[in-house]
Amino acid sequence: MSQDSVRLHLTNIAGLGAVQLLKSLLPALEHNKRVRIVEAYLPDRGDLASYQSADGSIKVTRYRRYLPNALSRLVECLYLGRRFTGEPPLLVMGDLPIRCAAQQTVFVQNSHLLRPEKFSWSIGGLKQALLRWVFRSNLRYAQAFIVQTTLMRDALVESYPSLRSRVHVVPQPVPAWLLNSGLRRTGRMGAAAGPLHMIYPAAGYPHKNHKLLAAVSNVNMTQWPVANLDLTLEEKNNPAPSLTGLRCVGMLAAQKMLEAYGQVDALLFLSTDESYGFPLVEAMFAGLPIICPDLPYARVLCGDGPIYFRADNADSLKNAVNQLHGRLSAGYWPDWSEQLKTIPRDWETVAKTMLDIAAQPTAGATTELNARED
Repeated sequence: MSQDSVRLHLTNIAGLGAVQLLKSLLPALEHNKRVRIVEAYLPDRGDLASYQSADGSIKVTRYRRYLPNALSRLVECLYLGRRFTGEPPLLVMGDLPIRCAAQQTVFVQNSHLLRPEKFSWSIGGLKQALLRWVFRSNLRYAQAFIVQTTLMRDALVESYPSLRSRVHVVPQPVPAWLLNSGLRRTGRMGAAAGPLHMIYPAAGYPHKNHKLLAAVSNVNMTQWPVANLDLTLEEKNNPAPSLTGLRCVGMLAAQKMLEAYGQVDALLFLSTDESYGFPLVEAMFAGLPIICPDLPYARVLCGDGPIYFRADNADSLKNAVNQLHGRLSAGYWPDWSEQLKTIPRDWETVAKTMLDIAAQPTAGATTELNARED
């Protein structure tokens, strides 16, 4: 059996979510028997900057950035991409196609690349518009794109119709540290009627919607039955210092996240915009109840299982928290077995699918790995 080769482009992978995904995916990519990773272009900062293959067989090249990241990324994609020209094909993990002469597959996780309903003249809105312009300008340089859900695929094609035959759907399982933990929650750790212990693991980006908590900061305990709500933010970024039970615990390493999932009563998720929503998948895998916004990304992953609230309404959030407290007090606990049927069971399957696409990106978009349509 012949062995294909692929190069891996990781120069812009520094965000927490993307780094955690790659920590699980990289070993599986390395161990694939049919498609071999021969070179990896790494960032010059963050956890992946020091990446080395287990057997040293992958050539490592670090991409040095001397300009501010946003400007450097713009220059890399539009003007300096020729350094990535050549063989073997290029698997780009950082959302944006590179302007180079190489067969190229792009893994897209950034939902801000989608056409917005309303243009924003804020600094953030202008940065997102620039990203969309770069993406659109470089579409012709990539032969295939990979996304995590059919919802993201359809939205990407609607925003960029020329991609209709080039987008593959490849969802991912939970991180390896949770997948191999054996953690399966079947009930509360404390009293069934006690106040809730919850966690919201998210960085402090605006779309993570931490600001909604400030709108419920003046309620009393009967309206907010929460003993603890842990945010993975630093205390200086606390969005609601007077909210009962709110604790900013900083970023949690894998073992600390595992301990948290083993103790809390529920995942609270506030985000208004996700391409996938890894914490939702993690909570379902661990067996936890979920409170989250009633938005398409959550419906696609979780179906009717969570307790939903309006993402822009603090009273709706309070009602959802009280509803969960009432259900748990009456003995409720969720069953996510149906939703988990659509999630891959291991990273090796995901790696094989992605590498097969990257090795022959002109074969056409026929891959949908356990993708759900509802």
